[in-house]
Formats: sequence, C-alpha cells, structure tokens
Amino acid sequence: MSDDNTDTTKTSAKTLWSETILEILYETLRKNKPDKELIGVLKEVQQKGFKRDYILEKVAKKVDERASTRVRQLLNKQ
Repeated sequence: MSDDNTDTTKTSAKTLWSETILEILYETLRKNKPDKELIGVLKEVQQKGFKRDYILEKVAKKVDERASTRVRQLLNKQ
C-alpha cells in the first residue's frame, strides 16, 4: 500500500465524519432539540474546524433561516 492511498483514505474518512456531524446538527435543529443538546453538537462541529459563517450558511440552506438565527444566537453566547 502506498502513502498516497493512505492519505486518500484518511481524507475520505475525515470528509465522511465532517458530513456526518453536519447532518447531526441539521437533525438536531429539525427536531427542535433543547439548546443544551444543540450547543454540544455545535462544539463538535467547531472542533472539526468549521468556521462560524460556514456553519450558518449551511444551516440556512439545509434547514431554514430560523434555525440559522438560533444557531447564530447560541454561537454568540459561547
């Protein structure tokens, strides 16, 4: 196995996990989970390296503007 193949596998795994954590965020918002639970998910999303503006943009597209406003307010509290 070459190093290039290993790097590709690591990148694919990281990308898959990143998309998964974003989907968890979207579902948490769609199900209108409590702020405490949402804050926990947001922390994980940020730990994966996603920036505030990117998170807000994705939430607005995948869920709705109301959810984006909620996320903005919670991020401002942190």
